[in-house]
Order: sequence, then C-alpha cells, then structure tokens
Amino acid sequence: MFTGVIPSRRATLPVLALFTSAVVAGCGTSAPATGPAAEGFPMSISSCGREVTFDAPPQRVVTVGSIAAPLIAAAGAGDRIVTRTFEAASFPGEYGEELQNIEITAPTAELAREEIINRSPDLVVSVEGLSVTPDDLAQVNIPLIVTRGYCRDAAGTFEDVFADIALYGKLFGTASAADAEVAALQRRVDAVTSRHPVGATRTPAAALILSRDGAQLKAYGAKSTVDSQMKILGLDNIYGGIDKRNFEANTETLIARDPEVIILLTQGDQTPDSVRTALRQRPELAGLRAIRDNRMIVAPFGYTGPGPVAVEGLEVLDRELASLR
Repeated sequence: MFTGVIPSRRATLPVLALFTSAVVAGCGTSAPATGPAAEGFPMSISSCGREVTFDAPPQRVVTVGSIAAPLIAAAGAGDRIVTRTFEAASFPGEYGEELQNIEITAPTAELAREEIINRSPDLVVSVEGLSVTPDDLAQVNIPLIVTRGYCRDAAGTFEDVFADIALYGKLFGTASAADAEVAALQRRVDAVTSRHPVGATRTPAAALILSRDGAQLKAYGAKSTVDSQMKILGLDNIYGGIDKRNFEANTETLIARDPEVIILLTQGDQTPDSVRTALRQRPELAGLRAIRDNRMIVAPFGYTGPGPVAVEGLEVLDRELASLR
C-alpha cells in the first residue's frame, strides 16, 4: 500500500555498496542481505519520491514499458512477471529467452486500469507519467513503482540501473542472484571503460531518433542513458548541456556543432537502412560530416534504455565505433 508522499532524494552509490548495504539509494527499509526474504517485511521503498510499502515479496507482476521486465529478470525474478505490456521498443539481446513465454499484450499502447486489475497483480512496475497512476491502483490495493531510470529527475546512469536491480533483488527475495548479476554487468562496463582513457580527446557526437513516419527528429540530452554510454566511449554529446532525457532536436545546433559521429536509434519496424535513408533525405542536414562521411552508427533503441540491456548496448556501440576508425 502507499503510505504517503516524500520528497525525492537521489544518491549515487558505489557499486560495492549495493552488495553490502541493506538500504538501496533512494529507498527506505530494505530486506537484510542474508536470511529469509520475509524477515525484511514490511518493506518500504521510495519510488520517484513516493513511499510504497510491501507486506511480502510480490508474486504476480505486470510490467509496463520496455525496461521493467529485463530489470526484474536481471534481479533473478523473471518468473514473477505474468504480463508484459507497452513494449513499443522491445529490448534486444539478453534476458529475452527467460521472458519469451510471458504474455505480451498492448505492445504499443498503455494497458487500461481494468485490464491490469483483471490480471490480479500484487505489483505493477511502470513508467512515470502514464495514464494509469499509483493513486488509481492504490484504490484497489495494487502498488505501482516506477523504474528509477524513468523518474522525471532520473540521471540515466548505470549506477541507477544497478541500484534498481539490487533493489528488486531485495524486494523479490532474490538478492544473491541480483547482486551477482550487478557484479557481472559492472565488470563488463569496466572492460569497455578501460579501452577509452579519460584524458583522451573526445569526439563530438549526437544521439538521434526519428519518428516512425520520419517526420520528427529527437535528440538525447544529459539525463539519457545513451549520454552515459557516450561519455564512457569517449564521445562528447553535442546536446549534453541540455538537462533532459530527450527532446525535439534543434537542427541549428546540430548543424552548428557538426558532430563527427551520429548514433541513430531505431524503433518498431525501422531498419538501419530506412533510418539512414530518412536522415539523408533531410536537405538541411546534407552538409553534416557524419552524414557526408557515412559515420552513422545504427542501433535499436532498446540498447540505450535505462535498464540492464544498456550494458550490451554499450558493448555494441563500442564495436560499431571501432569499425569507424
């Protein structure tokens, strides 16, 4: 149940703290790292500044959006998910095999409140700002929490992703599996980071996504996970001074800063060829050196969302970037 609203508080924890602390950043009382999970309940956590209390580990979960399901799977609790919904940009790569037999419904639209209730969940993990709100579901005693990467003030960092996995491990009573996965994911991030010295010259770059009809061009700013990926890869996001996750691209800025590399993200049925062609067909961008010199990296949007698949995405972008050199 919900016990009230508290101010949002965000802390960046060293990864090792996730393994040894009983409290995850931004959360209240948490399950002990050892012993039966039930001993840690009631458990209170903070979800985008809203306190949520659980009397027992959730057993039936509905996920909303493309990030929640792989986060829960990474925490070792994929078997608790009964329905996946609103995965408009389905995640590629890892965790797919574990989740493939779970019901997927309304892939491009929000699931209505009544449809959620009909599945009898004891938890909904969602995105902030959708039409089905925590207050809606609180009326029928169904708690809703938001993946921290999709809170309005989210930083888009790997630290937030790893903190969420650790939190879900404690919430579902799978802390050992969650901590082991966080450690493995951190090692992979460290391996990529070691290939890009901090003091090296940074390459101007932009991360862009086209609407499915090609009419709208959006860019990603400082609060996006792809910005965090770009920093690790030695890229200087030309929109990194904008304190937002994504927004309509200012083409004047794009042209004036003339990035050497463009990361193009695909969604739905878009293909690498289709998005490259769509960008090339915009006459105002014809002079960009990334387009002129064919220095465009194309990757599925799911590789850059604030979830564990972003680690595989970091590795993919690293390989693609190396092929341009």
